[in-house]
Amino acid sequence: MTATDRGPQRRLLLERRGVFIAALVLLIGASVAAEFRTYARPDTGFLLDAAARVLMGARFYVDVVEINPPLIVALNVPAVLLGRLLGISDILVYRLGCTLVLLGALALAAWQLRRVLPDDFVLRRALVLLLAFALFPLAGQDFGEREHLVLAFVVPYLFLATTRSLGREVTRVEALGVGLLAGLAFALKPHFLPLWLAVEGYLRLTGRVVRRSLLPETVGIASFLAVYGIAILVFTPQYLQLVRLLAVPYGRFLYDPFLHVLITGPGALLTLFALLTVAALRRHAGHPELWRSLALGTVACLLAGAAQQKGLRYHFYPSFALAAVTLGAVALDVRGPLGSWVPRVYRVLALSVLGTMVAIVTWQNAASALRLGPDPERPRFEELVRLVRDRAAGGSVYVMSYHIGSAYPLINYSGTRSASRFPQLWILAAEYLDALKRSGPLRYRDPAEMSPSERFLNRAVLEDLRARRPRLLLILRHARDLPVNGYRRLNYVAYFGRDTSVARIFSEYQQVAEVGDYAVYELVPEGATRSGPPPSAAPGAHDVLRADAGGPHLRLRDPALVAAVLTFLLVLTTVLVLERPSGNGPGAEPVG
Repeated sequence: MTATDRGPQRRLLLERRGVFIAALVLLIGASVAAEFRTYARPDTGFLLDAAARVLMGARFYVDVVEINPPLIVALNVPAVLLGRLLGISDILVYRLGCTLVLLGALALAAWQLRRVLPDDFVLRRALVLLLAFALFPLAGQDFGEREHLVLAFVVPYLFLATTRSLGREVTRVEALGVGLLAGLAFALKPHFLPLWLAVEGYLRLTGRVVRRSLLPETVGIASFLAVYGIAILVFTPQYLQLVRLLAVPYGRFLYDPFLHVLITGPGALLTLFALLTVAALRRHAGHPELWRSLALGTVACLLAGAAQQKGLRYHFYPSFALAAVTLGAVALDVRGPLGSWVPRVYRVLALSVLGTMVAIVTWQNAASALRLGPDPERPRFEELVRLVRDRAAGGSVYVMSYHIGSAYPLINYSGTRSASRFPQLWILAAEYLDALKRSGPLRYRDPAEMSPSERFLNRAVLEDLRARRPRLLLILRHARDLPVNGYRRLNYVAYFGRDTSVARIFSEYQQVAEVGDYAVYELVPEGATRSGPPPSAAPGAHDVLRADAGGPHLRLRDPALVAAVLTFLLVLTTVLVLERPSGNGPGAEPVG
């Protein structure tokens, strides 16, 4: 079906090059502007700090402890070096680098679509816009995360698989290059390896390629992973020891069962709806091989997100981003007449859901770029940055918290160094997960009762405090010792202060401020008179405020929910209206 067979609305919009470019610039521009107007994310801050510390001689997985493979830190090293060379922030360099990588991935995908859809440039443009939406505005708070890069690198691989399915020629150089990019993605996040297995299995089991053939992209992926594995053994053998020590407690931290998170994870409902839409409209597919590749990638990414059993948004970002692209591709690439009411309803809902997503997410990016609306956390964070910068700039800070967002990007923006080898004290939270759920006073284990990972944590905290003598201690204030307060029941001063050596170090500090949820303690200068109390192990006196208290429920008065519903109804009405004037009602050729 060519572009001339499409409805007039689609020809009016996407056949005009100026409209296409304007939409592309709006999607990308709003996202990039929003990104550069916000503070860096905790993971970005830590990984850049880790790269800087490694460049200064710190041993990775010894002096800087991270549970993930080393590639992501290696990719942050150039940003740190270039920032130093140019005299600018490494955060700025990293963001610019990510933007260039995403633009390159988008350009490569657009070029591949010429071979997948040689006779339908309108649908090609629509898919490029969908990919731009998925890679830029929809990424939002996940910008620069490993999963963000994974999506950018696997989309070309999915389009290459589509080309293979269509029986079209692919040069060896191109296939090898795409394979190397996919290998980089799987090395960054091994949980997504099932996507590789799914694509390889699909191509062979359906006879799209000869079963025993060795494709260049397969060689590229396998070669990258093999070289990477050897590099880990040679350059960071400590990683394997660390994994043996911390894999079990890390599995408990923020644990959410696989089947539960598969259904309830961020964007899971959107992903499942996209897959149902593919199933409902598959008989009317204009380009069925494209549909299958996108659906296969969406399923594999959903399983990869659920396999991590954490329920974190960025774990599911590739799946719901691909789901958005799949939803748009399906809704815009159906052949009429659709026949029964079921496929017609699915198509209208697909267009309406996608339109609502684009409208809301684009507005959120624009509002963030223009700093519209209240941001209660920003003033507190900036106050903390000023305090830490004034009292410890050029020195080190030790942050005691189970959450990585307590230390980063505070460390980056305050011009200080972390005195801890850990990004956060998650090991403590993982070790006491079951106890934190029980009623009754929380009892900390004696050294003889501790697991190897808990003993490792205690030894590391003492060594870091002794060796680095941080100017400031930043301690997340503990709440009352009740199950409702979860991880906030942890009393870091009481726990670590049981060690007399740590207690002696604590006694050398005095409280200088309390900002939000944090108590700030400063090292008392030698010979100076103490002006504030030392860190306190007194029981907590407050509870954590929870917006979701009382269990799941619809917040019918939530302005965001009301706005989303109204936007959906407006988009739905628009879709229904646009269907009729062009003769694209039920049973006719769709506007797509």
